[in-house]
Amino acid sequence: MDYIKDTKDAYKTKTKAKAYQEQYTKGFKWARFTMWRQRLIIKRIINKSNFNGNDKILDIPCGAGFIGKILCDTPALITASDISSEMIKRAAGEYVGENFQGFVECDITQTPFKTEYFDCVIILAFMHRLSKEIRDETWKEILRISKKYIIVNYGFDTLPQRLKKRLLKKISSNYLPAPSSISMQDIIAEINSLGLKIISITNVVYFFSGKVIFFLGKK
Repeated sequence: MDYIKDTKDAYKTKTKAKAYQEQYTKGFKWARFTMWRQRLIIKRIINKSNFNGNDKILDIPCGAGFIGKILCDTPALITASDISSEMIKRAAGEYVGENFQGFVECDITQTPFKTEYFDCVIILAFMHRLSKEIRDETWKEILRISKKYIIVNYGFDTLPQRLKKRLLKKISSNYLPAPSSISMQDIIAEINSLGLKIISITNVVYFFSGKVIFFLGKK
């Protein structure tokens, strides 16, 4: 997988941004169901965290704003960021409320934010698209700008997941699995190496989905 072509620059066109949004919003698609599940998990984590009006939350990359309404329902100050202006345009209607601080177009590995500016940083649908080198760059920046919490999802690799991928590829030629899945053991080792505390681990859908959401705290 080519990170620049397939991820960094891939969603900067209107066509690609539209296709990305529609996989979560139209028809009876597995991606739509898993995003619904992720929203529920994120909402539960956010509610338990009891953010107040002085707290700041960053959604990066925000994509088409699929958790925008959940975040803006909190009293916290919300910022959304993405490298693609086309994705930001599609997310514009999802962040509604006086607590929304606006969009920032930037690369997640080189943001303009101050050190430890955000009480919580949320990274969804991204880590599974990265090589170890780019994940390291991403984590370095996320650790710099976050102060207290990090919510992140990974695509993880197991034998049942590999079997499931083979089956789904035969059933549907349009099926696109996480391109850079790693084992759960390696994910946890990576998180521990960063000095982060694992508060909770939640599978999006047991067996049927290779996505897992981590709620992490800075020590």
